[in-house]
Amino acid sequence: MNDTSATYPFKLWFAATCAWLGSLQFGFHLGVLNTCLNYTSIDLGITEAKGGAVVTSVLLVSAAIGGFFAGQVADAIGPRRALLWNNVPLFAGSFLSAIAPDGSTGFWAMLLGRFLAGLGVGTASLVVPRYLVEIAPTPIRGALGTVSQLFVCVGILIAFAIGLPYDGKEAFLNLGQHQIAWWRVMFAIGLVPATLQAIGMSTCPESPVWLEWKGHTEAAWRAKGQLQGQNPSALPQVTNLGATHFGDVEKQETTTFVEEGDGASVPLRAAGEEVFSSSEAGSSHLDDEELSGEGQWSDLVQRRFRRMMVLAVSLPLLQQASGINSITFYSSSVFTRAGLSSPIIGSIIVGCVNVAGTGVAAYLMDKTGRRPLLIASHAGMAISLISISLAKFLPLSKTLEGYISLVAILGSVMLFSLGVGPIPWLYLSEILPERIKGRAAALCTCLNWLASLVIGLIFPVMLELLDINGSYLVFAALNAAAVVFAYTFMVETKGRSLQRIMHLLLDSHTD
Repeated sequence: MNDTSATYPFKLWFAATCAWLGSLQFGFHLGVLNTCLNYTSIDLGITEAKGGAVVTSVLLVSAAIGGFFAGQVADAIGPRRALLWNNVPLFAGSFLSAIAPDGSTGFWAMLLGRFLAGLGVGTASLVVPRYLVEIAPTPIRGALGTVSQLFVCVGILIAFAIGLPYDGKEAFLNLGQHQIAWWRVMFAIGLVPATLQAIGMSTCPESPVWLEWKGHTEAAWRAKGQLQGQNPSALPQVTNLGATHFGDVEKQETTTFVEEGDGASVPLRAAGEEVFSSSEAGSSHLDDEELSGEGQWSDLVQRRFRRMMVLAVSLPLLQQASGINSITFYSSSVFTRAGLSSPIIGSIIVGCVNVAGTGVAAYLMDKTGRRPLLIASHAGMAISLISISLAKFLPLSKTLEGYISLVAILGSVMLFSLGVGPIPWLYLSEILPERIKGRAAALCTCLNWLASLVIGLIFPVMLELLDINGSYLVFAALNAAAVVFAYTFMVETKGRSLQRIMHLLLDSHTD
């Protein structure tokens, strides 16, 4: 991840790993029904296709609900406690789905289980990146946040892989004289990460940023010492120029000043951070005082937060508009033309590419930066989608068309995982100040999940009106628009303290 990683305490890596288990569950619950929906529907008496669609889509609806309230919960009790208690709906969702009785009663139990799991998924999608950004030292903040998306991909891959027994046949687990449907075992596996995360998060430090924001300065320093290896008692005497309340783990290196012998103040700075001028520091201090209180929903429309909110709302929506779900939808037919008849194996291949690409992104995030990676990711996806459309328009042999489409599909997945997948959630947690972070992130997360649901509903209509070629050209155009947007509005956050990012984005004119 970073060549300085060995200098950080075990507690940091332990806390990050516990948080990543939330992302693992996020991915697992998204993918677990993909391979077993038909067999689950038979056992639960779901005879109509719309019943299966309801079971699938209820998770997206409840994820939007969970995401909407998660920000305020994290604001109230802290990101660590929010992640700890989030395992209650995740555990209950897995449990209810696994024990749902056969017949129509089981349908309602499954529906409730998926609804509860969705609440946990929506909460995890917001709170995991927030906790990681707030505990991470600046030089590895991007890597820790990107590994969160890597664990989402790993969770999806695990869900696909444990569905392999259903490859072309019904499957059971034999316990003595009892046969247990394999889909029940699949859902029961979800109990394991929920239990592990609940135990692990109970021993992790709270976010130093949240503690500082709530006025618990000494507790914030203790937590930061545990996570970043600094001993608060050994710190020099400092002259505090005002609490930042910016959600910045590195705030003390950039806003507290050591008194020199001649009375000059020298700013403390962490390795890998940019230096900014004293005039900028003074301007930030004035902004800090304005941001020190509890936020309200009305704050989201204030002029000073305008650029932050435009970025925070747009990037997750552009992620959904990239067409990644339509690419996954089309991949099965592409794999079939390439000679691979098993849709489960095809899904596993796509999952492996996604994991590999996200792993590369974690390595590059703090080297290349968020902005160039996201621009390249959207641009590459646009080119890949255009390639698939051209392969079908041009007079090519079916074999050649199939190979071009296969390469383009896998390339699109790889390119998505390099930027469009991980960056919106990481960036969201980096650019929002604590005053509005809970409410703003909640709104953006809710909109993202609703956009996923809406695109899933309108994609079949697009296929009917435009065919796959025209549909992919629409998504290619949306990716091109995303390139223009990112180039125009994004600021780079790599190597910058959270306070410095706020200073760059905060509009100096207030309402």
